[in-house]
Amino acid sequence: MLGPRWTLLVLVSLTAGCSDGEEVEKSGESIFVAPASLDELAEETFFDHPWPSDLRKESDGTVRFTGYPNPRKKPILKGYIESMKGVLTGFSPAAPGFLRFTTPLAPSSLPTPRASLGDDAVVQLIDVDPDSPERGARQRVASFFRAEEGAYWQPNTLAFMPALGFPLRPGTRYALVVTERVRAADGGRIEPSPDLRAVLGHDDASGPAALAKSALSGALSELEQAGVAKSSIVHLAVFTTDDPVAETAKIRDFVVASYPEPKILDGTLKKAEEAGFYDTYEGRYGPTPNFQQGKIPYAKYGDGGALAFDAAGEPAVQDDFDLRFALTVPKAAACPMPASGYPIVLYAHGTGGNYRSFIGPKDEGTALAKRCIATMGIDQIFHGDRPGASAGTPELLFFNVENPVAARANGPQSAIDVVQQARLFTKSKITIPASISGGSEIRFDPDKVAFMGHSQGGLNGPLFLAVDDQTRGGMLSGSGSMISIALLEKTKPVDVAGLVKTVFLGLLGDETDELNLFHPAMSLAQSIVDPTDPIHYVPMLVRRPRAGFLPKPMMMTEGVNADGSGDSYSPPHGIEVQAVALGLPPQTPVIHEIAELAWADLEPVTIPPQGLSGNLAGGAASGVLAQWTADDASDGHFVIYDIPAAMNQAAGFLENLMADRKGLVPAP
Repeated sequence: MLGPRWTLLVLVSLTAGCSDGEEVEKSGESIFVAPASLDELAEETFFDHPWPSDLRKESDGTVRFTGYPNPRKKPILKGYIESMKGVLTGFSPAAPGFLRFTTPLAPSSLPTPRASLGDDAVVQLIDVDPDSPERGARQRVASFFRAEEGAYWQPNTLAFMPALGFPLRPGTRYALVVTERVRAADGGRIEPSPDLRAVLGHDDASGPAALAKSALSGALSELEQAGVAKSSIVHLAVFTTDDPVAETAKIRDFVVASYPEPKILDGTLKKAEEAGFYDTYEGRYGPTPNFQQGKIPYAKYGDGGALAFDAAGEPAVQDDFDLRFALTVPKAAACPMPASGYPIVLYAHGTGGNYRSFIGPKDEGTALAKRCIATMGIDQIFHGDRPGASAGTPELLFFNVENPVAARANGPQSAIDVVQQARLFTKSKITIPASISGGSEIRFDPDKVAFMGHSQGGLNGPLFLAVDDQTRGGMLSGSGSMISIALLEKTKPVDVAGLVKTVFLGLLGDETDELNLFHPAMSLAQSIVDPTDPIHYVPMLVRRPRAGFLPKPMMMTEGVNADGSGDSYSPPHGIEVQAVALGLPPQTPVIHEIAELAWADLEPVTIPPQGLSGNLAGGAASGVLAQWTADDASDGHFVIYDIPAAMNQAAGFLENLMADRKGLVPAP
């Protein structure tokens, strides 16, 4: 079985195939059909034209998913495909793509992700966008070839995807080329198909091929400038990426510019309890905007759930609600309030938690109060007494496999919740009156706000942190990226991996062996979930922040064993890929070797006794991925709660972030 930890690691050699000038007999051709109508591309013929491709767009400019393979006629897949009609104007920056051939290829001629950066690579993914800051640059690309026909695979399919940890830039045009150096399994050469020969200008072009030639001429010119001659191309896919972050960012900007500042509701604030290191206050605040249209909680396909925009393309608030909160404040005797107020961490709980999940002797509220930091928690989407929360199970509503429309928007809506929550401190500048505290008025420093999220909260956190600048940085626990990894490896709280094989795809017996990260169904799933997948947001935290934003110091934790097992809720592989995309090196000791480091230009770092500072963003930020042995925890997902040293390091990171925007990672 070609396991999800990757066939591409087996495809380790890049070979020229033959010496210069050597005559090699033809073995086969690429399959590149320039269709007269997109209706010609459906089911078993769907990949006879490359996917993705800018030639696969409807007259309104949106990507056509109609005809995407559903060989078992599964109703749930039918709904997924239908849900994407008219949704995307570009293709996923992270999902696999597919090219077909008439004969098997030699896997040994395919490059590793690092080797794919070379101008002599057999498979190259090149930025061909004249307006891109990376114009002409080769991107890391992973390749996988399957010769056999499968339930969802057509024979002789070359699958490719941006190397894990390196999603493509949004709204950018790329070209995937297979060059003449590729070899068939029998050692023979591969030639372009008749339609592709016409597109490349080798033969006269007419009809659909002429239209394709015109549409792709600009990309071919860019390829020539990048050193790829048309005479060297045997297969080609030209496509423009979608921008999965755009809607979330637009709504965030609308909220901070136009939506009312939140206030604590009159008569709701109270001191709930006193503990050894902190006092706990509870209350409600509002308004909080809901941008998801339809019938809350959007449980089923047809209930809506998409983010709403008006006819002019501006965000459209659907309704407003208020949220309950808990707020822990350090004891004044041990932590006198600074002149500017207490630093504050916004905490986002995991699935099944609530607004008080951070309160307890082993939890975040205690660890941060010991460091003179206040902490605030709210109910996450579909939890507690939020609208629609009583209508279903939180994990099934948030990770909504029944309604792909809502699944795309639940994460962005959750991020907007945190944007409004942060405004309590940065704009409204709430206080706890002396009449409530029983002492002096309690204030909070609007310049010292940070984020901490666990599990579901750790998935929403990167979305918030990427599009908003109210916090200095953050810490993520049990937070991973790439929905395809979760679909293949997640087993708790629901055995998602098992359900995907049987219920969703209808694979039987040995057919399950065909499922891997490059599978056509994984490409569809990734395309659907992109707007809520952290993989597209984490590069914006350090490597390419929004205009005017500072890079954010970040820390991640992972519960893992040497064999890569450990976290049943957020697969370690997804956590590691997210760290690579964010640019976080693993701290030593490294418990599990991260495969993606082979092409990531990241090396493990040893944190000195005085801590590690300025290792990111050219010295402007700090951060690491901290691995902890999962066997020492109830499940690797909960290492920060089960291993005191893990919680201490995470809390220490946040303490140092409050003291210095650049951050400092304490020694473990």
